[in-house]
Amino acid sequence: MNRRGIRWGRLALLLPLLAILLVGVLMFRAQGGFAPFKVPEEGSRPAALDDAQVEHGAYLARIGNCVTCHTTRGGTPYSGGRVFQSEYGSIHAGNLTPDPETGLGDWTLEEFRHAMRHGVSRTGPLYPVFPFANFAHLTDHDLDALFAFLGTLPPVKAAAPENVLTFPASWRHGAVLAWRMLFHRPRTQADDPSKPAQWNRGRYLVDGLGHCDMCHSGRGAMQSLPVEQYMAGGHITGLGWYAPPLDRISLERWDTAELADYLRSGVSRHGSAYGSMAEVIYTSLQYLDEGDALAIATYIKTIEPSLSRRARARNRGDLVTTGPASANGLLIYQNHCAQCHGDDGRGRGLDYPPLAGNPLVASASAVNSVRLVLFGGAAPTTEGNPRPYSMPPYVGRLADDEIAAVVSYIRAAWGNGAPPVSLDEVRALRRIPLD
Repeated sequence: MNRRGIRWGRLALLLPLLAILLVGVLMFRAQGGFAPFKVPEEGSRPAALDDAQVEHGAYLARIGNCVTCHTTRGGTPYSGGRVFQSEYGSIHAGNLTPDPETGLGDWTLEEFRHAMRHGVSRTGPLYPVFPFANFAHLTDHDLDALFAFLGTLPPVKAAAPENVLTFPASWRHGAVLAWRMLFHRPRTQADDPSKPAQWNRGRYLVDGLGHCDMCHSGRGAMQSLPVEQYMAGGHITGLGWYAPPLDRISLERWDTAELADYLRSGVSRHGSAYGSMAEVIYTSLQYLDEGDALAIATYIKTIEPSLSRRARARNRGDLVTTGPASANGLLIYQNHCAQCHGDDGRGRGLDYPPLAGNPLVASASAVNSVRLVLFGGAAPTTEGNPRPYSMPPYVGRLADDEIAAVVSYIRAAWGNGAPPVSLDEVRALRRIPLD
């Protein structure tokens, strides 16, 4: 081969490498470039704490539900250790108390702001189970108040257990950087001048501190949150519950005031909160002030549904509720369910929620309905619902095929129009860990 041929051969090999390098550079810049990894090395801690600021921070911590994620079962609040399961293994939450060795005791305010907004701390990048993309929307005023409150907690020496992850997720620096380059696109969220202040406040709470999309949005590759799946509903990773869509179609039955009341009480004429949502209301949302609850309700009722949600809404209709399987489901319902929920599925007041027209019953996933029939549940104890009624478990009273039959019946009856449940789905959920 002559020299010219060799040069062209080398160029042919070099061009794809240069293209890959260029794409990598562009993706690295798209996730924020070097700025997220420049953790502040200097800063300060407040010399004196303002009582009003601390009180505001305590409110924000409640609304952000920090205590639920950063407290292990039976542990000291905010001392970390809670495990989050994923398809890649287990990740443990960090210690937020001001312990200088294992917590935030020697962190500066600047470090805290940086970690909250960029997902990178002095120990390196944080796994995206921590919703830093949401917290990036928080104002300095709110971040400073939150840091001030955390600084008043009793220090607890409690190092988080080591994460147990499969490769490549176990290579934190490389895996998280690759994930960020593929999926993380930093963005700021300014108020929309065409919208009222209440709507803007609601969006700030939902998309920022509340990080509602972490549960209520559909997941993409590598547990990412595609924009087109925003608030489209999704299975909550590692918890075995389904978070329903939040949009103007799914919430059209609610008026703004009753939706705001539901967020604080956990009960309504349309249904009650169970499972993960009950926990969120119990530990967090019941402490919303009235104005913030109304703001959240105002905003989420205006969210446009995803394209897949619109198609399901257009195509939904009555399913066939006749035949042997349906007759068996009806018989089981009459024997075990009708006394509380009524022959017509309309329930009784706030104590026994309706099944007819209940969007949770007729949702794309039957997970919540099957789990409640299997293991029972209770609405959260709140000021608006101090003595909640509970749903008894039927795990030892009904066989798997009977549970499949009765859940299929209630999902199809009374115009719910949702598809049936398979025996395999019930068997899989019977084995799910309860935590």
